[in-house]
Amino acid sequence: MGVSTIDGTIESAELRRSAAKIRIYKTIVFRLANGETKTIAKPIAHAELAPRLEPGATGRFYLFSSIDHRGIAGVRTSDGQAQFAYPRNNETIGMVLTILAALWVGLSPYFVGDFGIFALIVLILGPIVWLVNRSLRRQAERQFQADNPVGPATAAVAG
Repeated sequence: MGVSTIDGTIESAELRRSAAKIRIYKTIVFRLANGETKTIAKPIAHAELAPRLEPGATGRFYLFSSIDHRGIAGVRTSDGQAQFAYPRNNETIGMVLTILAALWVGLSPYFVGDFGIFALIVLILGPIVWLVNRSLRRQAERQFQADNPVGPATAAVAG
């Protein structure tokens, strides 16, 4: 898990499907300055970044890798445009699971007399998913902001 960057040009970006606020790609292939290619398999990206992830786009691409997925969180194009948009789906899922499991565990003794082991497992795993993904998002934000070139603000930060 962590963040990294790729400087290069997108050769191909094969979209698998579009969901609510994310785009799921089969692969994105980058051509690096030294002529080598680097392929990212099954990356995701926020829908706001999709227009910047077209073949021919050149610049610095900010990558992240989580427990179960990898993706692109930001782009600084060679013409000076910048955009950051981290897909927060897993972070939101972890938060919702935590809240629902806490309610389930808290209310089950009153209505059922007991709560199941599944509720306890979700209550343990929900906060882990939430906090790990939140930490990764913050790490990606810090990386993107730290790489901000000196001069007028060019970055549009979206969550």
